[in-house]
Amino acid sequence: MQLTGLFRERMFRRLLAVRVVGQFQDGIIQSALAGFVLFSPESQDSPAGVVGAFAVLLLPYSLIGPFMGVFLDHWRRRQVLVFANLARAAMVAGLIAITLAEAHVLLLGLVVLFVLGTNRLILTALAASLPNTVPPERLIGANAVAPVSGTIGAAIGAALSLSLGAALGATRQTTAELLAIAVVGLVATALLSLRLPVALLGPHAEVHHETVREVIVQLAHGAAVLYRARQAWWAVWGVLAHRASYGIALLLAIVASKTVLSPDSDAGALGLFGLAIAGAGAGALLGAVVTPPAVRAWTAGWWSAGTVLFAAVVATPGLLSVTAVGFIAGASALGFAGQSVKIDTDTVVALSITDATRGRVFSLLDVGINIALLSGIAVAGFLVPPGGVSVPLSWATGALLLLSGALFILSGRSRRTTPAPVATVSS
Repeated sequence: MQLTGLFRERMFRRLLAVRVVGQFQDGIIQSALAGFVLFSPESQDSPAGVVGAFAVLLLPYSLIGPFMGVFLDHWRRRQVLVFANLARAAMVAGLIAITLAEAHVLLLGLVVLFVLGTNRLILTALAASLPNTVPPERLIGANAVAPVSGTIGAAIGAALSLSLGAALGATRQTTAELLAIAVVGLVATALLSLRLPVALLGPHAEVHHETVREVIVQLAHGAAVLYRARQAWWAVWGVLAHRASYGIALLLAIVASKTVLSPDSDAGALGLFGLAIAGAGAGALLGAVVTPPAVRAWTAGWWSAGTVLFAAVVATPGLLSVTAVGFIAGASALGFAGQSVKIDTDTVVALSITDATRGRVFSLLDVGINIALLSGIAVAGFLVPPGGVSVPLSWATGALLLLSGALFILSGRSRRTTPAPVATVSS
């Protein structure tokens, strides 16, 4: 069995532990903050207010994120995992103090930006490091297991956070207690990173310092490398189309939960939204389980495109129904397709791009996903009626964006991918 052989890779298991434990804390942090900002009695009910909250979370990193990829191609990625997690623990401790002190929301937002920005740096480092822990023939399985294991960890953390928030109320005290749990978990994540050899995760080229101009030049080089790897290029566009559709669905679910499905109870709205997020996590888990054998039977392009079309068929009527069941079903389908397409894309990028430029390409992909998600949220936020029901936006999610994503994926299906050199792995 491919997965049995995969788990015999000792360094893969250690890197996986760092991802799972770290993303469990991500689920707690993000859900605690989202519950407090979006569903507390003092939060804004307007779609524009929701867009603003997500803009604070996503946009700043999207501006500085590309530089992180270049740094990851010149910094020891193991060291990034250690020190970035310790830095996050310190920043989350600062968030606890800010929350309890009832400081101005701008200060809270500023610290959140650094916390989430550091998190994206860690996730990019994990993605760029993964090919150095498994042989090339096991990379598809690794790209299936690692992200979904992290997703499950984040979903469990989010479920814990959202459940406590719904039961105890999205108060400052509850938020601070949840963040305290995350501080301990982030220190544990840093300690788990120390089990990995310093040089194993790369980069394997000579490390040297660069000027800002050189960083920009290398980013442009990374984009050019991605463009020349045509299968990877079109697969990336398929991911971006899916994430934009997910952004629209996310905004519609938040607004409808607050204004239609549970207008008189912030705790009830938070619980409904938590169920939709759980549905997306369950769909992602299913996608990770079935995608590797399906890709071997169908080939990656056909399978990925098929899952995206399936999501269009399920998510569109789910959004149009404006019911809890419809939203959960739609979220599950979108999670399933998103995980399937991401596995395909990560594998194609890892096999198409050499280790010397892999960090910046993954970082560009990560930033592109953020921008696509925020774009979907923004478009929906400024077009959706106050009641959260919009037939045109519901159709745009499925019929336009998801169909476009499937077409992008299929356009690169016939392109051949030549495996890039991967460091020797010791197990």
